[in-house]
Amino acid sequence: MPDAANFAFHFLRPHWLLLLLPVAAIVALLLRRQNAETQWGGVIAPNLLKHLLVKPDRRWRTNAVHLIGLGLFISILALAGPTWRRELPPFVEDKAPLMIALSVAPSMNERDVAPSRLERAKQKVRDLLASRAGARNGLIAYSGTAHLVMPLTDDRLAIEPFLAALSQNIMPSQGDNAAAAVDLATKVMATESVAGTILLVADGILDEAAVRQAAGRNNVLLLSILPPQSDSRGLRLDSVRATVDGADIRALERRIETRFASAQSAAFGERWRDEGYWLLLPAALLGLLWFRRGTTVPWMIALLLLQQPAPADAADVSWFRSLWLTPDQQGRIAFDRGDYAAAKELFADPMWRGIAAYRAYDFLAAAESLRKVEGTAGRFALGNAEAQNHAYEKAIKAYDDVLAAEPNNTAARHNKAIVEAALEAQEEKRRKQEKDEAPPHEKADEMRVDPKQKGGKRIQVQAEDLTTPGAAEAWMRQVQTSPADFLKLKFAIQAATPVQPAEPRQ
Repeated sequence: MPDAANFAFHFLRPHWLLLLLPVAAIVALLLRRQNAETQWGGVIAPNLLKHLLVKPDRRWRTNAVHLIGLGLFISILALAGPTWRRELPPFVEDKAPLMIALSVAPSMNERDVAPSRLERAKQKVRDLLASRAGARNGLIAYSGTAHLVMPLTDDRLAIEPFLAALSQNIMPSQGDNAAAAVDLATKVMATESVAGTILLVADGILDEAAVRQAAGRNNVLLLSILPPQSDSRGLRLDSVRATVDGADIRALERRIETRFASAQSAAFGERWRDEGYWLLLPAALLGLLWFRRGTTVPWMIALLLLQQPAPADAADVSWFRSLWLTPDQQGRIAFDRGDYAAAKELFADPMWRGIAAYRAYDFLAAAESLRKVEGTAGRFALGNAEAQNHAYEKAIKAYDDVLAAEPNNTAARHNKAIVEAALEAQEEKRRKQEKDEAPPHEKADEMRVDPKQKGGKRIQVQAEDLTTPGAAEAWMRQVQTSPADFLKLKFAIQAATPVQPAEPRQ
């Protein structure tokens, strides 16, 4: 028999559906008892009863038993957990990493797209960065050669001044080498745990086969900067034509997130999302029908309200919420609202309490709660919290527990490597501080100046020194130059000394 989890629609808790059997029996019994022939059959003879009964009009009337049955049916379906889509684990990044490769080829100076193809491309890149607030984006410029302008960062303001400075004049050589740009982007994204997206912003692709080969596991998109009447040269690629409105940006975002969700699913696995809450509204509306004259339900609710102590503050309605929602339900509402500080106080489930505390940057509380959670998901989350607390040994122990149960857990292996590197750096710093203890404060016996001194030590600047996240800011503080001049020098150094590719994650 096929597994239900392979179908798009199924129930997470199908055993709740067994309650439909007693509900159907009760509804049938109640309907039978409402039948006049059943009620009087034991009192009046059947041959007389059929002449004494007055049958009502056959128009449709509301029957309380039908409403009860429908309400119970909907409620049981909600408890069974209907689902038809997946969601990512809470500790997985929900924003796709994106490397933008902007063409600065001579053809981008054409003015058939106002004000020019290059300026329109820059505008579209700015719009895309603005729409991806909080996501990590990187920028590459290419012409005859490809050069890293900014590595992956979630600070779009750090990219914008260098984006504005890009022009044909700062490129070391002219051409249209999109394959080199994609190859560079693939090397930069090799350290990512899952595949990302490389967006080519250009007026066409000359060698599509080379571009696809250079992309490796990453997805490649093309934002075509061409006038409306022109045909794109990269139609076989997943292409979006630039528009005068934001339709192209929205289309790109959908494709980026869809591809990233698929990659995350393959790397981390997904869980089915419980969609039963959609049935709460119709069930509640059916419950409102009980508030009618003659029913005892309002009196029962009033009795429950009277048993609750009056709130100390009129604005404090948490006691009222507790009548209808469990602590975990209240915590999930606050969590989805982004109020993680309140959510960590509301959750009773230790896993979700720890997740909320982690999102609220209360890593100590997160670790304390997550220690109570069994299973690999809890140990992985505990490792993250301990790493944020700089308790590196405890974090490594938690990741080891995960890898012992799931040897192919890529996320745990990657995080463990990061924590081990941080621990080694911490130990190295401690050893250096112990070794370089400050000497006693004593004056020098004698000071001499070497008249034959020829200058200080010569230091050669390497290409990788200009591609670290803080390099641009440091250069701009020390050197009084424009971003265009900075990039021109940086690209020249990169062209002379290619950056070595990073080791990919296992």
